[in-house]
Amino acid sequence: MAEDVGPLTEEQVTQWRDRGYVIVSGLLEPSLTESCTEIMSEIFKDSACKDFGSDGKCAFPTGSDLDRVTTHENLIDAVSQLLGTPDILLTQSDGWCKAGHRDFGAQQNNDQRFHMDYGNNTFLHPAPWHRPENVAAIVYLADTEVTGGGTAVCYRQGEEDELYQPPYIHMPGNGGHWEFYNDRTHAEQYFEEKHPDIAEFRKKIYEREVIPVYKPGDVLLYRYDIWHRGTPVNMGHKRSVINLAWKKRDSFWHLNWNPAWSQWNYYGKVEKVLIGLSPKQRALLGVPKPGHEYWNEENVRWFGARYPGLDIGPYLKELESK
Repeated sequence: MAEDVGPLTEEQVTQWRDRGYVIVSGLLEPSLTESCTEIMSEIFKDSACKDFGSDGKCAFPTGSDLDRVTTHENLIDAVSQLLGTPDILLTQSDGWCKAGHRDFGAQQNNDQRFHMDYGNNTFLHPAPWHRPENVAAIVYLADTEVTGGGTAVCYRQGEEDELYQPPYIHMPGNGGHWEFYNDRTHAEQYFEEKHPDIAEFRKKIYEREVIPVYKPGDVLLYRYDIWHRGTPVNMGHKRSVINLAWKKRDSFWHLNWNPAWSQWNYYGKVEKVLIGLSPKQRALLGVPKPGHEYWNEENVRWFGARYPGLDIGPYLKELESK
């Protein structure tokens, strides 16, 4: 697939590359969105997540339709457009449910502080703006006009934007600010007391906050170096999402959020998922594409022997064409 061909319009790609985010509708089939909504509602019918993540309940692979979202070719192609390469790897996949509550403790994500996501996904600082290495996504399974809890953004406004001049360290957990607070009030109080200059900087981020309305099936595609935060869910409501992330294949310094995808082999669930994927989808998980130098006839057939029912034809066909 050429890097400029895919489900995103030129305007959507430009917005992501310039502003750091774009919200896209129609990437997923409505029936798939509805199925995932039902799955999440059942899993979290008696509870919700206290913080990000599902404690493994909805982490890939699940053996359910949640996996179809994770490996959806529209998402693969969209990310390839944004990063300008088809050579990408999945680094995160987990669904979770946030409920309305009144706990605003220091480490709660109820009303988050503004932050960037790169901090706990790599040991490095983000690359220069026009050399993006990652795409993150939030797939919404709720109407935030009803539930609340939409992700707020403060997007980049051009090369001279004062809020986007690296290094990006004016946030808890970066640049020596090791008193980490997830909650907005606690984080900003810390900076007011300890670093008034940073507090003034961060006030400007909140002044430019935008909270879009997300509909079921909408996908927020964003970057690890955009200012964003979680907002409170309305009391009496729950808001379910699926968080995903990808990286350029050769960016080894960006680490997996989930445990290795092969960790849950041996029991048939992962194997069943892998067998049902296309070569493009398998490549997302680290399986070399047909035509890659890794493959020869011997190890293609070994691959097929390990996973009975897996179609090795595309891998053999590429070998025959060489």
